[in-house]
Amino acid sequence: MNRSFYALLVSQTATNLGFALYTMAVVLHLYNETGSTALSAAVTLISVISRMISNILLPSISDRFQPVNLLKFSQISQIVLIAGLMILFLQQMKDFMLMAIFLVLALISFFNGFFSPIKMSMVKAVVPKKQRVKANSLLSSVDQTFLFAGWTFGGILLAFLGKQSTLIITIILLVISILSLFLIKKSESPAVNSNFRMLSSLTAGWKLLFQDKGLRVLILMDLIEAWAGTIWIGAVTLTYVEDALGKGESWWGYINGGYYLGTIAGGILIYRLSYLLQGRLIIFMLIGSSAFGILTLGYGFISNPFLALLFVILMGPAYQLRDLAQTTMYQNSADETMLTKILAAKSVLNELIFVFSILGIGILTDLIGVRLIYILSGILLIISSIFGFIQLKLQGKGNALEAEG
Repeated sequence: MNRSFYALLVSQTATNLGFALYTMAVVLHLYNETGSTALSAAVTLISVISRMISNILLPSISDRFQPVNLLKFSQISQIVLIAGLMILFLQQMKDFMLMAIFLVLALISFFNGFFSPIKMSMVKAVVPKKQRVKANSLLSSVDQTFLFAGWTFGGILLAFLGKQSTLIITIILLVISILSLFLIKKSESPAVNSNFRMLSSLTAGWKLLFQDKGLRVLILMDLIEAWAGTIWIGAVTLTYVEDALGKGESWWGYINGGYYLGTIAGGILIYRLSYLLQGRLIIFMLIGSSAFGILTLGYGFISNPFLALLFVILMGPAYQLRDLAQTTMYQNSADETMLTKILAAKSVLNELIFVFSILGIGILTDLIGVRLIYILSGILLIISSIFGFIQLKLQGKGNALEAEG
């Protein structure tokens, strides 16, 4: 692994950790000032919708700027906006001020939405072909470790330092992210498209995503798994802990922490055994997908909290195996310029599914019960892996994605 990759790793870690702390500070501020859970929860919804809009527009923007420069602009914009948010936090909360805060939140999430698709395409540019699985697993395990620390200790940080100091820490993290980006060799970046056409740029990723047989199967599996993944939002997991396991908020924390612990362990394990995945991405992705589905299905029947915690910890490596193999397959599908467009289109679809499913999952849980939600989701994930096996392995539609592009 080279200097450019490690610079990208630091930039990603600082950005995501900063975004986690910023989100907690905003949610706490809105809840303290308004006493409204709905307004506090709206932060997540606004964030998802803004990132979706960002990814819709990203293909046209990415054709006009170098990826590294676009990330720098994105981070600088977020710093300016967070500084503005700190000023808004000092004002008396009125309707106009609330609207201004939500507008700033939307803009921060819009610029933050650039990072993931561009970052994943840059991994392809700066990491040698045979090291992509190893690079992706290292990115994931380090990111999950710091996110676990951020979400676990963020509340303690807010309690001791307050919202303003926490936002200052977020700004410092974004500055670190920007400085890291200066260490990435620009020579690896593709040339800027001088024959810019907005419509063709906006639709190029979508066309390839649905025209390529292998990518079409991957995105269909991804959408099924994204819908099923909604069962892990806070409200559903808390209901499961209370109704199915008969425990309280402390076990809700253990379950969430256990999942993070599993994903961290999974990332480290795959990093160590990355050589086994080379040329076998499809089969390992299907193994991970099947294992995740079986564990989710079993989780729906469990009443013992310790067994439930074990299942959740085991889900982490299964999820990482599926996700890292799939990510590498996407990276093998196209060059860096087109890959940004493909990943942006993929993000839009995933976030669209997430928005609709998050709106309906609570109602569905109330109607059929939380156990059945997990059981049905497990069955859905198993069906997804069977579909992938038939399409990618038996029919050979994913052979091109195995190749190192």
